[in-house]
Amino acid sequence: MPSIQENRSWGKYSWPEQGDEWSRDWGDAETQWFASIFPRIHRFFPAPRVLEIAPGYGRWSGFLIGGATEYIGIDLNNECISACRDRFSAAKHATFVVNDGTSLAAVRDNSIDFAFSFDSLVHCEIDVIEAYLVELSHKLSPNGVAFLHHSNLGEFNGALLNLSRLLRIPSDKWRLTASVLRRLQLSFWDHWRAPSVTAQKVADTGRTAGLACVGQEVINWGRHNWRLVDCLSTLTRFGSRWERQNVVVRNSYFMAEARSAHVVSRIYASIAAELNN
Repeated sequence: MPSIQENRSWGKYSWPEQGDEWSRDWGDAETQWFASIFPRIHRFFPAPRVLEIAPGYGRWSGFLIGGATEYIGIDLNNECISACRDRFSAAKHATFVVNDGTSLAAVRDNSIDFAFSFDSLVHCEIDVIEAYLVELSHKLSPNGVAFLHHSNLGEFNGALLNLSRLLRIPSDKWRLTASVLRRLQLSFWDHWRAPSVTAQKVADTGRTAGLACVGQEVINWGRHNWRLVDCLSTLTRFGSRWERQNVVVRNSYFMAEARSAHVVSRIYASIAAELNN
């Protein structure tokens, strides 16, 4: 299971495209932002004070910084924070801070209007998610909202998940076998998600911490993967203007959305690229 120490290994990853390589299913990071992320958060963002948890090399940070009066990014990797400080050095209203993987001590209480994390907390076990939710219950402003992308792999903690892990054959040794296993979705389909986390656990843990979960979109992840191994949870403080009964949907078309975005990016991303040349 992904531990805090294992997640520190992301600091040693080469980040060849500053994290944009993880957006290839959409074509590029800008297309992913405007096609799949921004439509889900536009009710809450732009916002005056924005917190990003685990920004990595800043794949989403530029979009968030551009829509904030004050931005703070917090990551447990020194290398990532150093890269973000360099990349966004011109943004004087942006601050990047190293933490221990669970703490938001650098953030003022009752100050955050919008907290965001995407494609990072999926690798964190429930103890880390719980710690961040407890912290967010203090850091969010009275009407603040948190949008968190996390694992739902715990829903598949049965024989198939155990079989998947038993059959992890290094592709550099048995490429054909690995290819067949992938096509059968018996191996490599969990994308290193945290097996202790489910959508329901996050909603329950949030409630205990003092946060109301107002929406959860349980989604698939990865090309040709039909399993709903991820979840997008929206949480707010009790008494917030956004508080309501939780609405949970299961969206097996999320990666189809990515494939459609990839097609249209061939037109619109290429226009932007030519203008920048």
